Amino acid sequence: MSKIEKAKPNEVGVEFSGSAETGHEVKLKTKDALQKIFGTSDEFLAEALFNQCLKPLRACEASDKYPANDERAFMMTIVNDLAPRDAVERMLAVQMAATHVATIRSARWLANADTIPQVQAHYTGYNKLARTFAAQAEALRKHRTGGEQKVTVQHVNVSNGGQAIVGNVQAGGRGKNET
Repeated sequence: MSKIEKAKPNEVGVEFSGSAETGHEVKLKTKDALQKIFGTSDEFLAEALFNQCLKPLRACEASDKYPANDERAFMMTIVNDLAPRDAVERMLAVQMAATHVATIRSARWLANADTIPQVQAHYTGYNKLARTFAAQAEALRKHRTGGEQKVTVQHVNVSNGGQAIVGNVQAGGRGKNET
C-alpha cells in the first residue's frame, strides 16, 4: 500500500489535511490568508465562505485519502484568482468555483456513461452546468463594469480619399426621407 501524501501548500497560503469524516484541518501561512482570498476584512465571513466552498465537494474530492481528486486547494485558488471585491463578487466566486467542479464532475460521468439514457442525462446536466458557469461569468463581468461594454479597435485602414473618425459615433439624425 502506498503512502498517502498530504495536500501541499499552494500559492494562496492554505494547506489542507483531513476529510469530512475526520474533520478538515486548515493551516494558514498567514493569519489573514482566508480574508485575503475572499477579499474581506471580516474573519468570520472568510471562514463561512471557506466552509461554503467545501460543502459542494464530494467526500472523495475533499480528503487526504484521495489526493488526486482533492479539490480544496483548487477552490481556494479560483476564488483568489477571481479577486472578489465585494459581497456579490465573493458569493459569485464561490458559486463559480463550485459550478466549475460540478461541470468537470459531470463531464467525467458523461465520459463513463454506458447507455443512451445515461449519456442523455449526463449530457443534459453537463450542458446546464456549462451554461450556468457562462451566465455566472457574465454576471460577474456586468457587476464589475456596471453593465457597460467596451469595444476597442486595434487597427483601422483608410484608403486614399477616405476619412477616419476618432471618437464616439452615434447612429441617428436625419434619414433619407426626413427634411
